[in-house]
Amino acid sequence: MSLIKSKPAFTAPSLFTDFFNDGFLDNDLMNLPLTRWVPNANVRETTDEYVIELAAPGMEKEEFKIEVQEDVIAIEGHHEESREERDEQIHRKEFKTTSFKRSFRLPQSVITDKVDAKYAHGILKLTLPKREEAKSIGKKLIKIS
Repeated sequence: MSLIKSKPAFTAPSLFTDFFNDGFLDNDLMNLPLTRWVPNANVRETTDEYVIELAAPGMEKEEFKIEVQEDVIAIEGHHEESREERDEQIHRKEFKTTSFKRSFRLPQSVITDKVDAKYAHGILKLTLPKREEAKSIGKKLIKIS
């Protein structure tokens, strides 16, 4: 399986951060780099199946979208959260949106209409069963000369 890589992180221009750091919004939020989040993945192969595990803590299972098209499985996630603080002099509302997309090229041995997905304890686990003929192919030890 191969992984399609994401774009590198980027930072906000200094003019933007200078404008907002004049004391009006004096917090560390404006100094953080803007990054595109890509969850870490583990890919394992057993005799009967492939297993892909993505670390996506803090999300709900309804926030994922998983599609298989031809020989590619695409996994998307979109999470929003907001926080509001109020007192007599201060009213502040912050929100955070996180999204990602990861794609994996699948071998022809995968039964794409039997892919199973489960989300628990911050881990999205995809199980991709193999066709029967792929299960009978054993491992071959390659000798180095």
